[in-house]
Amino acid sequence: MSISLLGRISENLLLPKDRLDYLIRSAPHRYKVYPVAKRSGPGVRIIAQPAREVKRLQYWVIKNIFPLFPIHNSATGYVLGRNILANATPHALHPYMLKLDFKDFFPSIKGCDFLDYAKDIKDLQLPSEDLERLSRILFWKPKLNPELQLSIGAPSSPYLSNAIMFEFDFRVTEYCSKHEIIYTRYADDMTFSMEKKELRGEAFREIKKILNELRYPRLKINKRKTVYGSKAHRRMVTGLILSNDGIVSLGRNRKRRIRAQIHHFINSKLSERERNYLRGMLAFARDIEPDFVRRMERKYGTGRINSI
Repeated sequence: MSISLLGRISENLLLPKDRLDYLIRSAPHRYKVYPVAKRSGPGVRIIAQPAREVKRLQYWVIKNIFPLFPIHNSATGYVLGRNILANATPHALHPYMLKLDFKDFFPSIKGCDFLDYAKDIKDLQLPSEDLERLSRILFWKPKLNPELQLSIGAPSSPYLSNAIMFEFDFRVTEYCSKHEIIYTRYADDMTFSMEKKELRGEAFREIKKILNELRYPRLKINKRKTVYGSKAHRRMVTGLILSNDGIVSLGRNRKRRIRAQIHHFINSKLSERERNYLRGMLAFARDIEPDFVRRMERKYGTGRINSI
């Protein structure tokens, strides 16, 4: 690049270079930190949201730098045009399944991982001081922790996690293709499906081997969330149900709740907050299982459903 990173950001965001340089150097410390209870079990998740001025820098990087970072096709989370349905559908017809989860996914991705990754991107061509600036823009510095780490709460973290995982996704997909295994990854959730039962254990061992051999990032499997599934039991992928006839569904419980909420709406028993929630659930259902929404429209009337 003919102009330095500092110069480009300064010119685009109309910030003096000295002020911008100070902001970048202090960016890892400009986060609001708070705990949120985990939905999947006990414990809390630490959310670190960047201050408005840091978020502005991150959005600049998303627009101007991130297009240079490739995302593997197996990554379905945080990718335009891909969603949980795209993550679940490839596994619907296979009888056996392995589900793995990374432990502390975002916090385990460090600023040094990004520096190693960025040096491998030929199109980036930034000097080391500019790569350091990018790492300070994109990573958070927790108190009492010597390392920069990816924060849960920054707008840049989801895409960046996918980019840094490209080598992992490539190697896993290469292995799976050779053994007729289907692989998708939605953030920290990995799903593998296959025709042969014994491939589940073999795939698990191979994934651990690949993780140990990667230069970056240094990730560990959350053994507590490892699932060996089959058509003999209910199969769920990223919250969606896979039926034995190959259909991806919202699931009976979720559809039952939606039907109950529609009934409450018709009888004027929903608060405005509950109505907004139902509206969001119907939009979600249209994407995942549109036939269910059409059944609701036939039963209650299209105009009534649309008025929600």
